[in-house]
Formats: sequence, C-alpha cells, structure tokens
Amino acid sequence: MNITKATRWRVFAGVWLQSLFTSATAYFSLFCIPLTTKFGWSDSAFALAYTIYMFTYCAVGFIGGSLAEKISPRKTIYIGLCLFAGGWFLTGFASSIPQLYVFYGLMAGAGGGMIYPACLPTALKWFPDRSGSISGLVQAGASCGPFIMSPIAQTLIDRVGAQMTCRILAIVFLIGVGIAAAMIVPCPEGWTPEGWKPSAEQAKVLKTKDYSMGEMVKTPVFWVLLLMFIFANATMMVSFTSPIAQRQVGQTAMTAAFCVSIMTLANMCGRIGFGFIYDILKGWKSLILLMVINGASMLMLTQATTLPYFIVCIVLVGFSFGGLLVVFAPMVRMIFGSKFYNRNYGLIFIGYGIGAFVGPKISAYFYDTTGQYTMGFIGSAVLAVAAIVLIVIAQKMAEKMENAQ
Repeated sequence: MNITKATRWRVFAGVWLQSLFTSATAYFSLFCIPLTTKFGWSDSAFALAYTIYMFTYCAVGFIGGSLAEKISPRKTIYIGLCLFAGGWFLTGFASSIPQLYVFYGLMAGAGGGMIYPACLPTALKWFPDRSGSISGLVQAGASCGPFIMSPIAQTLIDRVGAQMTCRILAIVFLIGVGIAAAMIVPCPEGWTPEGWKPSAEQAKVLKTKDYSMGEMVKTPVFWVLLLMFIFANATMMVSFTSPIAQRQVGQTAMTAAFCVSIMTLANMCGRIGFGFIYDILKGWKSLILLMVINGASMLMLTQATTLPYFIVCIVLVGFSFGGLLVVFAPMVRMIFGSKFYNRNYGLIFIGYGIGAFVGPKISAYFYDTTGQYTMGFIGSAVLAVAAIVLIVIAQKMAEKMENAQ
C-alpha cells in the first residue's frame, strides 16, 4: 500500500461519513407516530425496537472488531452495511411488531454494530499523534447525522409515508456508507506520521504491550473498566430530557423539544471538546473530569424548576455524555495496545449497551414509584461517584500492568 500524507485524512473522512449515515437510529423516533397510527401499535411496543437495536448494536461489536482485523475493515463494513441497509429496507415492509424487531432491532442493529468497531479504532490507529481530537471529531459525525438527516427524513415521511422513507433511506445508506468504506484502509502495524516526535506519554502508548482479547479478559483492569463503562453510561439521563422539562420544570411539549435540541448541540460540543481535552489532560484525568461534570449536573437537576437553570443543567449533561465514548475509545488502546484494538474495543463496548439499557430502567422505576425524578438524579450522581472510584482503581491497575511488562 502506497501511504501518502493524504492517506490518513482520507480514512478519517470515510469514517466520519460512515458515522454520519449510521447515526440514523438517533432519529428513528420520527417513525413512531406514523407507524403506530397506521398499524395500531403501542408506543411502548414501538420503543422496544430501539432498545433491541441498541443492545444488538453493542453486543456484536467484538464480532465486527475481530472481522476488521482478520479480513480488513473495508470488507467488514460492507458485510455490516448489507445488514444495516437491508434491515432498514425491510423495515419499510414491516407490518407487525415481531417483523419490526427482527428487521430493525436485530438486523439493522447487528449491521451498525459490526460497522462501528471496524471504523473508529481504524481511524485512531492512523492518528497516534492526536487520538483524542480525532476521536472527538469522528464521534461528532454521529451528532451531525441527525441534525442533517432528520429534516430530510421528516420531509420524506410527510410526502411519501414512513415505510417508503425507510426504503429510500436504506438506498441512501447503501450508497453513502459504501462510498465511505472505499476510503478506509487499515493502518500498518507500527506506522507513525513522518517527522512526528511523540511526547513521553505518546511514546509510552506506542510501546504498550498488545493484549489479545483472551488475554485482555483475564486482566482485572478489564473487568473494572467494563463496570466503570456501565456505571458511566447508566448515569446519563439524556433520554428523559423532554419529560423532565414538562413534568418537573412545567414547560410545554414544544419548549421541551427545544430543550432536546439544546441537549443534542451540547452533546456534539462535548464530543469535539473532550477530544481536545483528552489530548491535553490524557485519559484518566479527562475521564474523571467527565464524571465530575456529570455527577454535579445530576445534583443540580434536583433543584431545576426554572427554564434557564434547567438549560444550564442539560448543557452540562449533554457535554459530559458526548465526551464519554470520545475519551473511552483511545483509552482502550492506551491500556491494551493497538494490534488487537478493533476487537478489544468492540468487546468493552458491550458495557455501553448494558449501561444504556439499565440507566433508563432505573430512572423510570424511581419516577413510577415516587412521582418525581429526584431520586433518579441522586442515584445517577451516586453512580458517577462510583465510576470515579473505579477510574482511580483502574488507573492503579493499569500502571501496575505497565510496570510488569
């Protein structure tokens, strides 16, 4: 492979475009009312499709990562794309809830889950000199996707209907991600940018021992990281922004929707911002900062009764949530090396799915039993503190592993 100065930026562009298109699940809620009205489904039955999608997405991550290393990232993306675009296309023909779960939840979810670990870790391997900022910029593509595609999808739904829109979007995804995949090539092992002089911290990462997936799961630090990832993601009550705005702050549905938009914007800023914060503070400190901001914002939300104060709170929540994957992705490489990075990150990514599943359930339980969100906020703050404790423990374990090498 002929590597030029443009090679890694072409890979970055391809990964960013992929992130934009495969973030389609973020605006899947646009299809809720049209489909539930047409087929008489309940909102909760429809919402379960999203839960199945996210669980499947995270569960198959290590498969996508393993395939990326064995047969190349590009081929893995094409396999995942067939499932992802195929799932969306068949969703356009789903006339029952089981079909929705199979086509969208399982099929599209598995496709997206295979694509993600074939892309982000591959991009980060090309940028050992700026892994944090590149991680943030790539993750920002997932925020830009809903911003760009949501109005397009809504216009199509209004004109041709929800199911035809699913089919049209499937074709768009097939073409868009297919073009993006053609831009992505694997980074040769040990490659570094010409003329780059790594700092002491960066040199340490380059010399990190490469752990296979089997070796990684045998280390105590892996299990601490996985638990920490679950706790960290379970604290993020982003899916409750609208009902909190209406029930606790007393806002209209339209104003609540505006708050969701603000949260989304803060999320994107957090993805970009924490990418640069990571490059300055490095992994452990930036991860602690992220959880401190989140824990503080959860406690602040217990007192949120006015709109301006509530907006401040959700900006902090969105900013910290946006930084979570940005910081976590390069840290896996920092601890376990780059040779098996795709599959190792894919396996740890399962913690994201568990946290995304557990967190909303806990919050909903507290609201259903108390009629308020306060205990949910306090519970999230406690989890944030627990995550900080686990971060400190994991750091000590990682340093011990490093000294033993």
